[in-house]
Amino acid sequence: MTMQHLARPRALVTGASTGLGAVFAEALARQQYELTIVARNQARLVALAERLQHHYGVAVQVMAADLTHADALRQIETWVNTASCLDLLVNNAGFGTIGPFAQLDVNEEEAEICLNVVALMRLTRAALPGMLARGHGAIINVSSMAAFMPGPYDATYAATKAFVNSFTEALHEELRGTGVYVQALCPGFTPTEFQQRAGVKSANIPAYAWTTPEAVVEASLQALRHGQLLCVPGLLNRCLALLVGAMPRRLVRRVTGVLARRVLEQ
Repeated sequence: MTMQHLARPRALVTGASTGLGAVFAEALARQQYELTIVARNQARLVALAERLQHHYGVAVQVMAADLTHADALRQIETWVNTASCLDLLVNNAGFGTIGPFAQLDVNEEEAEICLNVVALMRLTRAALPGMLARGHGAIINVSSMAAFMPGPYDATYAATKAFVNSFTEALHEELRGTGVYVQALCPGFTPTEFQQRAGVKSANIPAYAWTTPEAVVEASLQALRHGQLLCVPGLLNRCLALLVGAMPRRLVRRVTGVLARRVLEQ
């Protein structure tokens, strides 16, 4: 896939203050994208913007917003609707929770759905008309390996990521031949602040299971250049996705439940 423009391309990255979002922003700045970066933490966004402007000479717009709040989401949505040119949208903002569902804070679960599903859907809807009118553009929806299986003890998170995969696959067919591309990026364990917020004990996860944020972003952008719908970074993760797809769902949920309990109990 190629994008030909006289001016620098423009990308919007949500959840850009840390983790995969910050790595996406840096990788795109290196490719001379002008950026709009969105996250809750304005101080971190400003620091990132200043660094990217200094190192890569690109314009970086900061928009501090908590996308779990409807008013803040509408602000970003309006910007996307009225942007004269948006070449790439990276829907990266998201978080997870772990534990027995009956014991989790229902308001936090609802916020998780608002961010992982509603914000992603609304920003995608805002971006598509302009991209379709121009005949080019791309959207990366950051999903997870959790999308491929039910998630005992992270039930809401896994369900939101299953939505992301299904939604993105459906759009892929709707957009066929339009010049607009979508990707569901499905990383496995990646060392970011995601684990800290979710309460995951990273020490309980073997070293070979991890993929660096830089490797995930590199795989995603390379897959996007080839118009690839599903991107699963890492050979181990790709093998696991194939294995899960071939196993009976009853067995998948039993195995994931046992493994999740062991991680939680350690």
